[in-house]
Amino acid sequence: MSQHQAPGVLKMAALAAACLALAGCEASTFLPWPDEGRGGLAERRPSTDARIDNLSDQLVVLISRNARYYAAADTADAERLLIQIRRQSEGGFPEDTEIDIARFKQKLAMIERQLPRRAAQSGSR
Repeated sequence: MSQHQAPGVLKMAALAAACLALAGCEASTFLPWPDEGRGGLAERRPSTDARIDNLSDQLVVLISRNARYYAAADTADAERLLIQIRRQSEGGFPEDTEIDIARFKQKLAMIERQLPRRAAQSGSR
C-alpha cells in the first residue's frame, strides 16, 4: 500500500465507523424501552436465589390484601427495593444483597402492620 492510499483507507474506515454509530443511535429510537424500574434481565427472569423469590411471593400476598391502598408508599418502596435486591444478587454483590434483604423484611413487616386484620374483616357485624 502506498503512502497516498493509506490516508484514503483511514478516511473510509472512519466514515464507516461513523455510519455504524449513527445507525445504532437511530435504531435505538425504534426499539421498545421498558418502563422506568421495570427493565433488565434481573427483573424479567426468576432469581437464582430462592430466598428472593420467597420474599417476592410475600410481597405479592400483601399486595393481594390491598397493600397498595393501605400502605401505598411503603409498598412502592418495597417494590423498588426488590428490584434493587434482584439486581445486586445477579450482579454479584452478596453483602449489599444481604443488607437490602434485611431492609426488605422490615418493610414487609411495616406493610403488614398497616393492613387490616383478617379476623376483623370476617368477624362479627
